[in-house]
Amino acid sequence: MQLIEEIKLTETGILPPLIRDYLEGNESLLPLYQYRPSLESFAQAIHDKQKDPTDRPLLVEVLLAQYADIATTDVVTKNIAALSDVNTFTVTAAHQPCLFLGPLYNIWKTAGTIQLCRQLKQAYPDYHFVPVFWLGSEDHDVAEVNHVFVKGKRLEWTGEASGPVGRIPSSILQSALAELKAIGAKDEVLQMIESGLSRYSTFGKLTQYLLNELFKDFGLLVLDADNAKLKQKFASCISDEIFQQRADKVLRANLEFLQERYQVQAQPREINYFYMADDYRERIVYNSDTDTFDIHNRALSFTADELQAEIANHPERFSPNVIVRPLFQEFTLPNLAFIGGSGELSYWMELKPLFDYYQVNYPMLLMRGAGAILSSSTQNKLKKLEMKCAPFFQETDSLIKEYVKEHTTADTSLESEKQTVEKLFDNISAKAALVDATLMQSAAAEKQKVMNSLNNLEAKMLKAEKRNQEVAVNQIWAVREALYPGGSLQERTEGFLSYYDGHFIAQAVEWMGPLAGTFKFFAVE
Repeated sequence: MQLIEEIKLTETGILPPLIRDYLEGNESLLPLYQYRPSLESFAQAIHDKQKDPTDRPLLVEVLLAQYADIATTDVVTKNIAALSDVNTFTVTAAHQPCLFLGPLYNIWKTAGTIQLCRQLKQAYPDYHFVPVFWLGSEDHDVAEVNHVFVKGKRLEWTGEASGPVGRIPSSILQSALAELKAIGAKDEVLQMIESGLSRYSTFGKLTQYLLNELFKDFGLLVLDADNAKLKQKFASCISDEIFQQRADKVLRANLEFLQERYQVQAQPREINYFYMADDYRERIVYNSDTDTFDIHNRALSFTADELQAEIANHPERFSPNVIVRPLFQEFTLPNLAFIGGSGELSYWMELKPLFDYYQVNYPMLLMRGAGAILSSSTQNKLKKLEMKCAPFFQETDSLIKEYVKEHTTADTSLESEKQTVEKLFDNISAKAALVDATLMQSAAAEKQKVMNSLNNLEAKMLKAEKRNQEVAVNQIWAVREALYPGGSLQERTEGFLSYYDGHFIAQAVEWMGPLAGTFKFFAVE
């Protein structure tokens, strides 16, 4: 890949208002977060996180167990060991397992954790910084993770699957792998996936393996959050949320503040935990009629004492939702910053009061790097059009209209004629009013008829000019479709396997750091 263009994220129009205002430093949002997103702010973040009682020995123990059957590099092994040191901190991105690691943005934000750790080491050499991918393998939205686009083709696994996606048998991916072979994926990639499928029986473990294979030379640690020991350490917070409905109470004022100004990304429930087994993950609901805690869609309920015993004896059965998952993450890790997309940061910005209540340090929030990859065909079209990439953030119709007007040899605008008509009818209306005031309404109606006719004629002239420039118009549509396949940003649909080569990951690490704050365009052959 070659970087050919970039534009400030805040100028693209792709960010929701909340995140745009956050990145632009809108002071009304200061109560929602703790650190401004900058390299300088990490000095205070390091100081504050040192006060958290992170159980580092437990974290190292869990990681060593999760990596026991994964062949990795010395740098990964050393990073795990380094977490025992109070001067070691993490930078984290998170996502659920996705088919073949899902859309491009998963690679972008993972690479961003690595680049940021490098920047931090240069700025704060007395400390060590470790990139972490928090694997949300308890997610149960199968329809969201069972497909990916590679070279424009939708690949999807076939077969029934339910429950937490990380526990789904990895064998279900065989049909998608066959499709991947059929479209001509690189042998290196196919061998990596086939090797993983032969070694690991669950989708979560396979995902950990694939991330390790891609990023092991850069020291990335992949931590599966579906872990009984980590949840046992967090058990008092689980109990407090379930029995005191803590998040709903603590976050109420923050949500009211946001609702007045923005669209709220995620609403807390009365209880923000699921009860989980291998084949289901269902909400815990308090039933006031029976004074029991019922498992939604299951013939299963607990008294308060029974549920408290269940938390103590089987913490792995309790799965946080989007509201309390970040608290579990930051409780577990010596973390300084969370790197996410606009949707992720939007719900994180609801949550600071919950962190304050439990006295867990709230991390710096960083918008992940964003980007699109242009094939040689798309590059050639842009060259013929003599256009940059940035204008394609506009709606296609507006872009075409603007392009046609700029490149037409004929004047398709009737603006001066419409102004003349305006003045003419103003005079007519004034004369008519001297005869009979009620005639002004008739004059206005006649004026509108003429203006409508001129507008229609102008649209026909523009349409005719578009036909004259049909080749260019078609090229604009083709470029727009390459950058927005199916109407969605390329990075949110297309998988990295469409572009993967021996340099892809290293180049992503080099360019996709979160502090740049830009949308990047890359060229490939």
